[in-house]
Amino acid sequence: MNKVKNTFCRICEPACPLKAHFNDSGDIIQLSPDPDHPSGGIPCHKGLSYLDIHHSPDRLNWPLKRTNPRVEPTGKFQRLGWDDALGEIGQKLRDLRDQHGANAIAFFSGNPGVFDSRQFINQVGLIMGSGSKMVFHSGTQDMTNKTRGCYDLYGTSSLPIPDLTHTSYLLCIGANPKVSHWALMSQPNDALGILKKIRARGGKTVFVNPRKTESSISETGETLQIKPGTDVYFLAALLNEIAENNDIATEHVAKHGKNIEALLNFVKLYPAARVSKLTGIDEAVIKQVAREFAAADGAAAYVSLGVNQGGQGLLGYWLAEMLNFVTGNLGRKGGTFTPNSVLKQKMAIDVTQLPTFTSSVGELQVQPPGIPLPSVILPDLIETGEIKALIVFGGNPILSVGGEARLRKAFEKLELLVATDIMLNATGELADYVLPATDWLERADINFVADGLQGGVPYVQYTDAMVPPEHERKEDWWINDRLAQELGVPCMLDRPDTDGFDTINSMLSAADLSVTKLRDMPHQTATRPPEPYYDFYTTGVLHADGKVECYPPAFVKAGLIERCENIFKELEDEPEGLLKLGSFRTNHMHNSWMTNLERMRQGALERNPIHMNPEDARARRLFDGDEVRVFNRHGSISTVLHVTEDMRQGAVAMTHGYTDGGNPNLTIASAARGSNSNQLMPSAADSYEPLSNMSRLGAVTVEVCKL
Repeated sequence: MNKVKNTFCRICEPACPLKAHFNDSGDIIQLSPDPDHPSGGIPCHKGLSYLDIHHSPDRLNWPLKRTNPRVEPTGKFQRLGWDDALGEIGQKLRDLRDQHGANAIAFFSGNPGVFDSRQFINQVGLIMGSGSKMVFHSGTQDMTNKTRGCYDLYGTSSLPIPDLTHTSYLLCIGANPKVSHWALMSQPNDALGILKKIRARGGKTVFVNPRKTESSISETGETLQIKPGTDVYFLAALLNEIAENNDIATEHVAKHGKNIEALLNFVKLYPAARVSKLTGIDEAVIKQVAREFAAADGAAAYVSLGVNQGGQGLLGYWLAEMLNFVTGNLGRKGGTFTPNSVLKQKMAIDVTQLPTFTSSVGELQVQPPGIPLPSVILPDLIETGEIKALIVFGGNPILSVGGEARLRKAFEKLELLVATDIMLNATGELADYVLPATDWLERADINFVADGLQGGVPYVQYTDAMVPPEHERKEDWWINDRLAQELGVPCMLDRPDTDGFDTINSMLSAADLSVTKLRDMPHQTATRPPEPYYDFYTTGVLHADGKVECYPPAFVKAGLIERCENIFKELEDEPEGLLKLGSFRTNHMHNSWMTNLERMRQGALERNPIHMNPEDARARRLFDGDEVRVFNRHGSISTVLHVTEDMRQGAVAMTHGYTDGGNPNLTIASAARGSNSNQLMPSAADSYEPLSNMSRLGAVTVEVCKL
C-alpha cells in the first residue's frame, strides 16, 4: 500500500502544505495538496511539479573541481571527494584571508537559502565569524527597501502586512498575487479567493500597475495603469490629498508618531494636479482613491516588486506605510498588522548609529541585519582586487544581478569562486568548485520564513526529509558549517551528534514547542493565536521613544528626498514615446529556478517574450510574433514580441531568469532560446538606491526594433 507523509513547499512565502506519496520501494511518486491542513493553503503547479526538478538527470551529485581556466565560459570539471574539496577550498580561503584580510572573502546568498531554516540561521554564524563585511544576497534585487524601511520607521525589522481577511479597501501596488502569491507575507494560496471575498462583502481592491495582471479580474478589482517608475509620486499625491481633506487620524498620529509635519511638507510638493501627467493617472482618479482609502472601514496599502525595483523603492515603501499610519489603519483590524511570531525575535535597531567602513570603491555603511551590500558594486570590488574569493550559496548572480557581461568579466579575476547548488547554473558554470546540495525534499525543515508573516492562521510546521539524499549530496547547513570549521569559526557541527536544529529548538521552547513535539502533532503543525492588532505599537515599534518615525532623518542625510525631486524633473523632461522595461511575473518561472524544467519550457513557453501595447508596436511597425532586438546603453538582447492590450502605452515587460542557452549541463535550458533581460539593467556603482541598496531592475528605458 502506498505511504503518505506531510510536508510543505519551499518555493515561496506561503509554504503551501503538501502530501508526498510513496510507492512500496520508498520512492516519491506524487506531490498533492493537503486539504485538511489548518492553513487552508493550496499549492500551485510549481510546487506540485517539483518532482521534475527533484528527479532531473542534471542534478549535481558530488563535489566538482574546475580543470580549465575561468575565461573559458564552459567549465570542465573533475569529481572530488568531500574531504579533498573542502580541504582545498579551506586552504585557499585561509591563505587569502592571511594575505589580504577578512574582506578578501565575499559571500552571496540566493533566494533558496531563505527557505532553508537551518542554513538561514547557521550562515549568520559563518559570515560574522569570518570577519568579512563583504556580504551580498538576492534581497537587493527584490526587497531590502522594505527591511530598511521598517528599521527607519519602526526601529525593528518587523513587517506589517495587510489584514486581508477583514479589510474593506486594498490598494495593491506593483504586485501580482495570482502569480507571485504575495511577497514578504505568507498568505495561504487560494486562487485569489481572499481578494474575491473583499469584493463579495462590499469592499474594494484597486491594483496599480503598468500592466493589467492576472490578479485583476471582475471578481477582484480594477487596475490603474500607472507609468513605470512613478509610484512614489502617486503615493505622495494620495497623502497630500488626505491631508488637504483633513482625513488624517490626528489623535492617533499625535499619540503614536513624530515628525508628521515634515512628512506633510514633503508630500505638498506632489499634489494630484502636478503628478497626474507624470504618473498617467487622472487627477480626479487620484483624489477619488484618496477619499475612498480614508473613508474605508479598514484599509491597507501594500507595495511589492514593481515598486521595490523602480529606483525609489525605499521612499515608495515609506509613503505606503505612512498612508496606512496617518489614516489610523496601521495596527488596526482590516488595516495592517504584524502576525504572531515564534521563531523570529524582534530586535531594536537604531539606524542613526550605524558605522561605515572604507572600501576600494569608497565609504560603505554597515547595514542592520538583513540588508547586505548592493550587489551592483560586486564587480567593482573584484576589479579593484579587494575581493579575491566569492562563496555563493544557492544563488545565481550572473543572471539575477544587472549587467551579466560586466559580472562575468569580473568573475574571471577571482582567485576562488565556490558555488553550492542543486544544479550547475550559469554562476556554477564559472566556479572553481561546485558543491552538491540537497533539495527541499531531501532535508528536514521548519517553515521559518513564513513565521511572523502569516496573514491567515499563524502556525509552525515541521517536516522530515521525505527521502534521503542521493549520491553525495549534502545539506546546505552542513556545507556551511564545514566551511566555518575550515575558517576556524565555531559552528553547530562542533557539537557531537547535532542535527542542526539546536538553535531552532531553543527558539521553539519559548512557545513550549520543539521539533520532537511538532513531529508528533497532526500535520506536524502547531497553530498559534493571531497577534492582537492593538499590540503593534508596543511590540512592533521599538524606537527608544516608542514613536513611529514619519520623516526619517536618514532619508534626508542620504539625499533621498532631494533625489526624489530631481528624478521627478528628469521624468518631466523626457521626450514622448519612450519605452520603459519592467518585470513580468509568470506562472512558468520562479527567478531562474525553472529554466531547466521541461513542462515549463514547451511550445510558446520556450521563450520569454517582450510584452508591448499595440499602439507602441504600430509606432515601430512591429507585429505580434516578430523577432526583435531590445537594447539600451547597458546591453542588447534578442527575443520575440508579444502584443497585448494588457500593457499600458510606454511600458514593456519581460520575465527574468532566462539564458540564451550555452550551458551543456542544463539539458532543457541549453536547448531553449531565452534571453537575460537583466543585461539591460544598469550595473554601475551608482545604480542602486541609497540606504536600501536596492538595484534598479525596473522602469529602465529601452528601444525595440525588428531583427
